[in-house]
Amino acid sequence: MSRRDWLPAYLALVLVWGCSFMFNELALRSFSPIAVAFGRISLGALTLVVVLVAMRQPIRLQRSELKDLVVVAAILTAVPFTLIAFAQTRVTSILAGLLNATTPRWVAVFVAVLIPLERATRQQGLGLLLGFVGIGVLLGVWDVDTLDMVGILAMLGATACYGFGTAWMRWRLAGSSLSGASLSAVQLVLATALVLPVLPLGGAPSEIRPESVLALIGLGALGAGLAYVLFWRVVRTAGPTIAATVTYLIPLVSTTLGIVVLGEQLTWNQPVGGVIALVGVALAQGIIGAGRSLRADHSPGR
Repeated sequence: MSRRDWLPAYLALVLVWGCSFMFNELALRSFSPIAVAFGRISLGALTLVVVLVAMRQPIRLQRSELKDLVVVAAILTAVPFTLIAFAQTRVTSILAGLLNATTPRWVAVFVAVLIPLERATRQQGLGLLLGFVGIGVLLGVWDVDTLDMVGILAMLGATACYGFGTAWMRWRLAGSSLSGASLSAVQLVLATALVLPVLPLGGAPSEIRPESVLALIGLGALGAGLAYVLFWRVVRTAGPTIAATVTYLIPLVSTTLGIVVLGEQLTWNQPVGGVIALVGVALAQGIIGAGRSLRADHSPGR
């Protein structure tokens, strides 16, 4: 296989996940955050099931894996998708996309906690510290009166969930016999079952706009369906390290769409803080510098 055969799938993945924040914004014009999360998860599950059927790939789930998959479905999908949708009722898609880039930092923190053999080195500790400084610049903490802390904390809570769920998946499910697509399908099906009972809490939409429906389909079929297939293709063909670098490019897409499509404004500190935070991520992952990386080859969930 050519060294660059993975590139089309990689670029498509960046585009799909980068669009998810715009899709959230559009879907929220008609649907509640819970409804947006449920639609995203259930449509993603349906898409992956159809893909697996078309590939004639049966899911042979071990009973011993079910408990861990329920944990992953809740922490890596159901809770963060709901939190992100809620956060975007209070913060811009630009800020949400930039804060989403903190995910690898949380992965490093929880991997160090749950997997003792992967304790952070001094370089990785410096990278984590630099990353949190970048978040402070990104948010503009010197002007605290302008910050919507509820929305910001919801977004950071979502990325912390991604970090914990990813670390749990690596700790408990690294030896699973299921393929990446099968694991993702089971994860989404279980998450659908978890969100369904609370769906009525979101209430009925007052007006259903066509762009909201299309955005929700895009979130599910593309962002939580096709994207999983693309992610695991990149992992298989280019390796988990390259797959993890998607994180660095997603904010470019989400920020561009926020400005061009949604008419949002970008303040000077947001790209500056974003760059500082991403440099911290690169240090923590060992992409720059000489330290052993706390790998971020994580299950997708944007």
